[in-house]
Order: sequence, then structure tokens, then C-alpha cells
Amino acid sequence: MDQKTFVAITNKYFKRFSFTEIELDFNPQTNPSLIVVIPAYNEENISQTINSLFFNQNEFSFEVEIIVLVNNSIDEEVSTVKTNKETMEFLDDFALKNNTDKISLYSYYVKDLNPKHAGVGWARKIGMDLALKRFNKLDYNGIIVGLDADATVCSNYFNSIHYFFENSDFSAASIHFEHPISGNDYSELQYLYIQLYELHLRYYKNALSFTGFPYAFHTVGSSFAVKALAYARQGGMNRRKAGEDFYFINKLIKGEDFGEIFDANVYPSPRVSNRVPFGTGRAILEAFNKDKNLYLTYDFKIFIELKKWVDKIKKQDFRYSNFPELIKSIFSEDDWLETHNEILCNSASQSSYLKRFFAKYDAFWTLKFVHFCRDNLYENSSLEKNVNSLLKEINIDSRNSIKDNLLLFRDIDKKKGPRPLK
Repeated sequence: MDQKTFVAITNKYFKRFSFTEIELDFNPQTNPSLIVVIPAYNEENISQTINSLFFNQNEFSFEVEIIVLVNNSIDEEVSTVKTNKETMEFLDDFALKNNTDKISLYSYYVKDLNPKHAGVGWARKIGMDLALKRFNKLDYNGIIVGLDADATVCSNYFNSIHYFFENSDFSAASIHFEHPISGNDYSELQYLYIQLYELHLRYYKNALSFTGFPYAFHTVGSSFAVKALAYARQGGMNRRKAGEDFYFINKLIKGEDFGEIFDANVYPSPRVSNRVPFGTGRAILEAFNKDKNLYLTYDFKIFIELKKWVDKIKKQDFRYSNFPELIKSIFSEDDWLETHNEILCNSASQSSYLKRFFAKYDAFWTLKFVHFCRDNLYENSSLEKNVNSLLKEINIDSRNSIKDNLLLFRDIDKKKGPRPLK
């Protein structure tokens, strides 16, 4: 795609979608291929994240910029404002001492966000919009990477992401992640909780893949990357206080060539957090408070029924009477016929029908479906039992512990196959 087209599309994005005006402060000598965006709120120790990006990377041949978006609402607590100011002081001092022509850190403090919308979604959006603005000025369809301020990364992080996009036609991707599951930083119980939580995430993703659902990807805010053009084309990040990563990545999955980067690792923190209503930190907090049982997960029977339906659709058996009873409990025959006929009228082939079908019944619809089943038909049940049921269906022997099964699922995710190269 020529540069004029790229600039035209990104200019259209800034005209069409609201964004926070921040003056870019950058060295015009640098021409980054990759920009990492990190939202930071009340972070007492962002140094580990920054150090892993600056000092723990293998030699790379392209230029990288790091944008940290420190943020709080206009009526934020005094203690949080104090921490944010200290974070800015650290970042400014770090940049002064360590920025080079190869890698540069730029930090911005947005301290007047409307309390109604202030949160990680808005902060991530502001940072990613800044990255898009940077690439717009350079007339370059670069790579925008999402990372969190409590995560560290592996030594081939930059090289793997850059290589992936340079040698494939993908325009967006999830990046493999692994929570720390042992060590001295947290209690044994906290490490157990994060093992359970990550195993739940990997079970859910692989259960979706088992059903034949084509968009079974992890949607983690600290572990994704997108080309600048795709970011603009899909309307950019949203301002949700939580779950912004799921909604945005779901748009990328449906609207772009979406892949997975398996040979890079992000290490998100297993820390306790109450800053968002759901997610890793909240799950660990609720486990400690006995408000959440991490030994439970979605019943595998739900995915068995979903697979039956998907199989029928792929075999072009569209008869409502042949659908599983669980599916028929979700919508009526009239509802199905209306949807089916609309898809059929706009499809020239079976492949185009399936593309439209899965655009309708996407990751968001599937999650709502699973939650409906959980709340009304199959309540959450043993994580270990459901993991074993899934492994049995895909002809893999289960392991003897939560930790070993988690390591097994990490390997399963990594062995999805080689990335398509140009």
C-alpha cells in the first residue's frame, strides 16, 4: 500500500474518531519501526518493565520507541497523584540517561481525565493514538505494541515481533504470555492462584478452538501487536474502564489478518489489584477474599454442544430442527431463519457464508453464550475435570497437577504450527 493511502486512512481516523490532543515530543532523527505503548496508573515500580525493554533485549537492527502514558482522573486521590508524579520523575530521568538513536522512551502525564471514563482503556487509547500520530508523521505503517506497566518481556521480544510482521501478511497478532508461577516475590498460595487462573484462560481458548470456532485467540492487553494501518482501519482502541483489550482485539480478529506470535514471551504480573472490575489482578484478589473459586471453570459440556452446532453449519446443515437443544434454547427458529437468510443472501460461496456466520457469532457472542449456559444450564465445575475432558477429546494425555497441565497447555498453544511467511 502506498504512503499516500496510509496517510489518507490515518488522517481520516483522526478526523472521524475522538482523540486526546497531546503535542508529540520526539527526535526527528529517529524513524521507529515499532512503538510500545504502556499505560501507567499508580505504579510504584515501573522500572522492571522499562529495564526489560532497554537492557534485556538481543541486538536489533531497527529503531524502537516506548510511549508511557501516565494517567489519572481530575479528582484522583492525593496518594495516586503523588505516585504518578514520582513515576514521571523516574521516567524523565531514565530517558535523559538512556535514550539512544536505537531506542527511546517518551512519557506523558495526562492528569485531567473525566472520572466517568478514566481508566486503562482511555489511557491505552491515548497512548496508541500517539503512536499512530507518530507513524502518520513518518508516513510509515509501523507496528504498535500493547504492554502493561507490571509486565516484563523476553530478550527476543523486539526481534520476534518485528520479524513476524516483516515476514507474513498478518496485520495484527496476540503475543504468547506466561505469568510467573514460582519464585520468591509472592506467596505459594498466590502462585497457585495464578496457575489456576492462567490454566482457565488457556482451557477456554483451546475449548473454543476445539469447537471449530475460527477466532480462538487470547485477548490480553499486555500481549498484542497491530500494524498502524490496521489500528486506524478498525477505529482504534476504546475507552472502556476494563475489558478494552477484549473488545479491541475482537475487532482486529474479525476485521484483519490476525495471527499469533509464539516465539516471544510476555510475563504479566500475578499481583493482586482492584483497579479494574475483572481481569488477572481482580481474580487473584477475589480468590484471596473467598469471593471467587479459581478451581472452577466453564463446564466442557457447553463446548461439546457448541461444536455440534458449528459442525452442522460447516456441513451446510442449516435446519433448525437438527440443532442441539442448547442452541435452540438461545434463539427461536424465526430468529435463526432471519439471520441465516440475511447471511445467505450476502454470500457467494460456502466460505463467504462461513465468514459472515462467524462475524455474526463472534468471540463476544460466544462469551455471552457461555455465560448464559453457565448461569442457566451448566454451572461452573471442576477446572481439573474439564481440562481433562478437553485433553481427552483432542487425544492428549493429561498431567498430574495444575502446574503440569498449565505447562502442557502452554506447549499446546506454542505448537499451533509455523507462522506463514511471505
